[in-house]
Amino acid sequence: MFDWVKARKKKAEATVHGRSLDELFRIQRGPLIRFVMAKIKNEAEAEEIVQEAFIRFQNKYDPVETASPEALLARIASNLLIDRVRERDARAAREDAWGKLHTAGADEFSPVASVDPARALDAKQRLEAVMALLDTWPEKTRQVFLLHRFEGLSHAEIVARTGIPKSTVEKHMIRAIKALACLRDEE
Repeated sequence: MFDWVKARKKKAEATVHGRSLDELFRIQRGPLIRFVMAKIKNEAEAEEIVQEAFIRFQNKYDPVETASPEALLARIASNLLIDRVRERDARAAREDAWGKLHTAGADEFSPVASVDPARALDAKQRLEAVMALLDTWPEKTRQVFLLHRFEGLSHAEIVARTGIPKSTVEKHMIRAIKALACLRDEE
């Protein structure tokens, strides 16, 4: 039977141009973190990227057969950095587009001298229906929705305030939007 623990230990003990993988980590970690920090200015995120680079290097490449492990580690870290920045930019663009889409036309409302009583009654009934719907939602969904829609917090700000992971914040917002869409479709 194959012993995965021994195989992993043997791979970690393999030498890279006369150095162990641990020694390569100790030597290259600092320069790689400085390289990544120069790009993203976030020490915790830089540390994550460098650790991920070493994990990928260890899992995907044979340290003995790699001609220049330092260059390969730098390339892996650079690719991870590019992926992270693209993901961050895509999320920001999605949040921005979502916000613009769901606030479109809000500036078209202006105070008028006389309010149509039928429109006022319709608005009141819609508000009551939304408030009743909010009461049926789980606490976290209601909290995330209210923070985003009524306090104007971005998803990142909600994460910072509540400690809820960003993907979970997004799932709660999707759940809330779907519920509101269903309510609108019922009208």
